[in-house]
Amino acid sequence: MTPERLSGLDASFLYMETPTLHMHVAMVAVFDPSTVPQGYSFRSIRQLIVDRIPQVPVFQRRLVEVPLRLSHPIWVDDPEFDIDNHLRRAALPSPGGMRELGDFAADVTSRQLHRDRPLWEMWVVEGLEDGKIALVAKMHHSTVDGVSGAELLGVLFDLEA
Repeated sequence: MTPERLSGLDASFLYMETPTLHMHVAMVAVFDPSTVPQGYSFRSIRQLIVDRIPQVPVFQRRLVEVPLRLSHPIWVDDPEFDIDNHLRRAALPSPGGMRELGDFAADVTSRQLHRDRPLWEMWVVEGLEDGKIALVAKMHHSTVDGVSGAELLGVLFDLEA
């Protein structure tokens, strides 16, 4: 992908961020893995995301600051992109209810994204009651807005098995 300068609006989301005011957006989704044709495994979810990342260039872009901040940062392809820096696996403590999931999501979203790599993280969360799993995801607001977020979900998720 050709390097791309951030717009003023997208750059403002970076400039406004502080150690206690994070400018990422997050989502929590709960899934019933019993509908997965070959059954659920973290490995299969990981592979699905790896296979679909090329359809979403933002997943492999990182920021490069312009010296002396003479202009807005630039998005560039990350030559050292490693899915394991972004996609993680976790398990909830028993009983694995919505309270435990909420506590986990609060912890994940309370931490800033690392600026030295693409600005997103996903956690596949196991151990929910009734055998369900969850996805906790966050992306910096400079990378995604409402429309592009909806498009992103359309790439990552299938409506049918």
